[in-house]
Amino acid sequence: MPAALTRVFERTYPFGWLGVLADVPPSHDELVYARHDRGFALLSMRSPSVSRLYLQVPEGTDAESWSDEEIWAELERRFETDDDWTLERGPITQKSVTPMRSYVHEPMRHGRLFLAGDAAHIVPPTGAKGLNLAVGDVVTFARALVHERETGSADLLEAYSRTCLRRVWQAERFSYDMTTLLHRAPGATPFEERLQLARLDRIASSRAAETDLAEAYTGFPFE
Repeated sequence: MPAALTRVFERTYPFGWLGVLADVPPSHDELVYARHDRGFALLSMRSPSVSRLYLQVPEGTDAESWSDEEIWAELERRFETDDDWTLERGPITQKSVTPMRSYVHEPMRHGRLFLAGDAAHIVPPTGAKGLNLAVGDVVTFARALVHERETGSADLLEAYSRTCLRRVWQAERFSYDMTTLLHRAPGATPFEERLQLARLDRIASSRAAETDLAEAYTGFPFE
């Protein structure tokens, strides 16, 4: 990609996710996102017998610096509720730290070169959009190839970058919103923390806000 045509937009976040795989059935049948004063936490599942869990940790954290007991204790703190729900523990089989980054490369096409997936864009995992965006790029490219073969027109191939970037930037916006909504930033002021709580309250109490989040979470349409 010629440097003269390239524009890169990126943001690196001052925290990451300590992720673990554990041989224990998921403690809930839905994803659980937790915004806590000690940091973000996420409960997800990989199978009926394997759980995937995450903790917000400072940027540059070594996963091995956390013992299994420390991980479970911190997860329990951040997932604590005022009812009788409990987080089930199990053997941790894998630990890793995922850095948090937003990145977009424009354009996504030059001549016969087409960028897709992580080569063109990266999102923080909070909104679960990385793989979805990559699949969207491939679907858009495949449709453009079929269109050219069937009609002889390269219009959709010419529009590939513009078409993909409209969806990419909406996913970047959503992932950024989810990240800043749920993570405790180092040095956050009381005003910023109150804004987080106000945003969460708005989602919980407004059908319009709830619908907007649900539409973004379930994915943006291919064009």
